[in-house]
Amino acid sequence: MDLARRFYEKGHTVFTADSTRFHICRFSKAVKKNFIVPSPRFEPKKFIDRLIEIVEKEKIDLIIPTFEEIFCFSKELDRFPKSCKIFSASFEALDQLHNKWLFNEKLHKMGVTAPKSYLVQTKEDLETLPLEFPYILKPCYSRAAQKVIKIQDKKELENVKIDPHNPWVAQEWLRGKKLCTYSIANQGKLTAHAVYPLQFSIDDSSCLNFEAIEHPAIEEWVKNFVEKEKFTGQVGFDFIQLDDGSLYPIECNPRSTSGLHLFRNEDNLPLAFFNETPQLIKPKTGFSKQVAVGMLLYGWKTKHPQKTYTQFIKKLISVEDVIFSRHDLSPFLIQPFLFITYIVRCLKLRMRIPSMFTFDIDWNGEAHNMHEQVNYKLD
Repeated sequence: MDLARRFYEKGHTVFTADSTRFHICRFSKAVKKNFIVPSPRFEPKKFIDRLIEIVEKEKIDLIIPTFEEIFCFSKELDRFPKSCKIFSASFEALDQLHNKWLFNEKLHKMGVTAPKSYLVQTKEDLETLPLEFPYILKPCYSRAAQKVIKIQDKKELENVKIDPHNPWVAQEWLRGKKLCTYSIANQGKLTAHAVYPLQFSIDDSSCLNFEAIEHPAIEEWVKNFVEKEKFTGQVGFDFIQLDDGSLYPIECNPRSTSGLHLFRNEDNLPLAFFNETPQLIKPKTGFSKQVAVGMLLYGWKTKHPQKTYTQFIKKLISVEDVIFSRHDLSPFLIQPFLFITYIVRCLKLRMRIPSMFTFDIDWNGEAHNMHEQVNYKLD
């Protein structure tokens, strides 16, 4: 919705498409019209077919994927009218960044400092890992720390189930400050960039509050990376900074991330997508936003020695909510109704709210997605 607002504020006509009927953007005055489309995860061909119809009928000239539906777009870029630009890199480029094993391998080939990591495809791989406890286990394809396990001892390995369609990555445990980025790039040129520390979060991973900071070393790292990759699209990186200042890139999300909330109307973010920036667009240092509902549900649970309830309350009452806008009140006011629909959907799917939000737009690898589509059709 922040993305829709930033484009609307600069005079652009904004349309949205979603596989769910009720979502926050649908009630924003920034959106001229919303379309309900098939699930890109379970019905990718129908999803693309419907999007092409919308593009042709509404004369859309730019599509900005906002989550992992970008993988469906990236495989079908040639099918869209030449008059419509899809803000996306190739499927191969995206897959190498999203897959946690391939991303780590890419870093090592580039000579970049990266955590020690091992691919786990069998129980034997798991039992012979040359890593000291504790270490991290996570699927090659995952997001927002979902299914990430911190392995403290050998006994915990007994309950680990290996999915042949989505193997695990075992990674050394690093202690340090967690930092996240959000960037926009065009053919290798960095056009917008934000860095924010992990503070209050869901399960010590998904940020619930965002504060823009200056970090020249990370900015230079991201600039060099997108330049070498000649990358086009939105991209976010997660780093751990050790006490000695060294940086370790942990994961890459080749899509929109929550750092986008840090850009205001006056930053003119749309210019970054059009590659019309005279200089790098960055949010104002110290500017903050928060997902207020998320803070109430999860933020107070954040386990960190430097996080206190006093700090939590101070943030909650002083930081601007990402949904609230005096000029666009309906999305904020409709939240109680939407929350009820989310709870009902969680019960139907038997999953938590964070997983429910992305259930029908996740990308878990080609083999895994093909397997899931078959099961979906059978159901």
